[in-house]
Amino acid sequence: MKRVALLMESWKRAFTYAWPSGILKKINETGEDISLYIFNASANWSQDTEYNRGEHNIFRLPDLTEFDGILVDLNNTADQGVLRETLDRIRSSGVPAVALNNRFPGLYSVGINNKLAMREILQHLWVSHDCRRFWFIMGPEDNFENRERESAILDFLTEKKIPGEDTAFYYEDFDHNTGVHGFRQLYESRNALPDAIVCANDNIAVGVLSEAERQGRIAPDDFLITGFDDLDKSRYYTPRITTVSFTREDAGYESMSLLMDIWNGYQPEQERFTRSRTILWESCGCRIRHASDMRKKMKENILWSAEESYFEANKLALESRMMQAATIQELMQAIPDSIPSFHCDSMHLVVDKSFSLLDRERDAFDFERRSQEMDESLLRDAWPSEMDVMLAYENGRLRSVGGGHVSGLFPFFNTEKKGQTFLFLPIHFRGRCVGYLAVENAVYLMEHQFVFAVVHALSTGMEQLYNKRRMANLNKALSILYNHDSMTRLYNRTGYEEFAERFYQKLLDEYSGASVIYMDLDRLKEINDSCGHEAGDYAILCVADLLRRFTTEDTMCFRLGGDEFLVLSRETDESELRRKLGRIREELLMMQKEKNIPVEFSVSAGYVIAGPEERDDLERLVQEADDRMYRQKISRRVNRGA
Repeated sequence: MKRVALLMESWKRAFTYAWPSGILKKINETGEDISLYIFNASANWSQDTEYNRGEHNIFRLPDLTEFDGILVDLNNTADQGVLRETLDRIRSSGVPAVALNNRFPGLYSVGINNKLAMREILQHLWVSHDCRRFWFIMGPEDNFENRERESAILDFLTEKKIPGEDTAFYYEDFDHNTGVHGFRQLYESRNALPDAIVCANDNIAVGVLSEAERQGRIAPDDFLITGFDDLDKSRYYTPRITTVSFTREDAGYESMSLLMDIWNGYQPEQERFTRSRTILWESCGCRIRHASDMRKKMKENILWSAEESYFEANKLALESRMMQAATIQELMQAIPDSIPSFHCDSMHLVVDKSFSLLDRERDAFDFERRSQEMDESLLRDAWPSEMDVMLAYENGRLRSVGGGHVSGLFPFFNTEKKGQTFLFLPIHFRGRCVGYLAVENAVYLMEHQFVFAVVHALSTGMEQLYNKRRMANLNKALSILYNHDSMTRLYNRTGYEEFAERFYQKLLDEYSGASVIYMDLDRLKEINDSCGHEAGDYAILCVADLLRRFTTEDTMCFRLGGDEFLVLSRETDESELRRKLGRIREELLMMQKEKNIPVEFSVSAGYVIAGPEERDDLERLVQEADDRMYRQKISRRVNRGA
């Protein structure tokens, strides 16, 4: 089986389904054993550079050397750094690559001849309508198709020796507003309308016509106008707009054909053009030679609207359920009910392992630690090495929720069936790329322009839960810090005053006894003075860690001062208490030697074992344990000769 990667960026939030449609048509016609893997970003609609970074990270997901062919549509990628990086990766892969409707060094190219098509429009206006004064309202200056169309215009102006005062250019985007803005600016700055307004595409032409009508000007009575791309609006607007017609699917079809030629040992031409033709409508004053089937179009719109309403209802239900989820597991379980409305064969949600583990934190501090780990991991421009499949939906049923590890795309996202497509979409929190969604045979989503809506709903739901969980745990952590020592995470003196008495009474009720242990870290001042406060902090943390390790579940540990600790425990066996204290001292010595700290780590400790009759005596018992600890400390100091 051969694998083909398609790296593409949507125009704003509109997925260009024509590319995979044409590619799959060629694959199905030939019966070749080929699967298509689509990696799609939707960044150029946003002004948020961090968001765009998260979208573009999908181009870094595949190892391109694992593919047999690469197809590229980066015409809408405005970030030149991302464009250069992606093209460099494609070239260094050594895999044959074809650019769709663009031209890049080292890549083959397939698309219409934009220059020739634009020249035909200009020639028609010049010869058939005697146009001599022109306005040109164009798309983005750095867009390949716009540059090609502009190049044809400049060549034509030079050839016909049209003076500069008879022309005007306006550049913005390929959308309706560009036409509105362009007409408004040029109309206000010029004394008269031109003979013709030539637009870089049909969206722009519609914008021009709507703004001109607002200004009391109508085409073709006051000026002629042309578009490009033969979008539906060109033939159903009033007036219908002269345009250039071509089938984008043809470029996808021919790009796949070109790859097959290479695989079969042929040496194809570097650039391959698909067919285009000029469609003349009344916007340029021509007689209508073809009719538009309005009833057919209305039927399509009605059916499309019904599909959109059904999908939107399911999406809203999904968003509502995701909003109510309290855990990542609940979030994942909210998704499958909506998947049948996506009409796909399978759907897998793959996330960074740090994200998948956020439900498993032991406490608020652990959650915050995992959150920080995830932040550090996901802010890298490389994909994380450890990823988990959080959701696997296959063949109409939920296979699993959470837990499955995945490394690389293959063989996990592979298939034995011919002509399969896998659509990969980034899941990210602005610049943090959390993971990706992989959808098998997403024709319905691609064709109906639901791709962005699906991935945006999932990303938003996951980010809302993450932020909700993080905020709750931060509040919890703040509450804990109030009665916990920030360094050791043991209870502090406030925690002692709030919980100790109640816990002591609980031990007496449930175990008919309790032990009160007062402990002091020996020679802390000497450690700080001779080895530095980092060594002193380390010694304190060692004691805290050992108290947690060598105490039972029914224990509370407190740090009451810089080097003083208190333990309330159910342990009433005196020999067991002495054994544990001995183990703590042994472990402390080992920890000190591991760090090569020259001052010995040790503790002095005093303990008291209380029975049920001493229910009201906690303060007295703490004082007694403290006194015993102090006497031991003096004795140990004498024995050391200090």
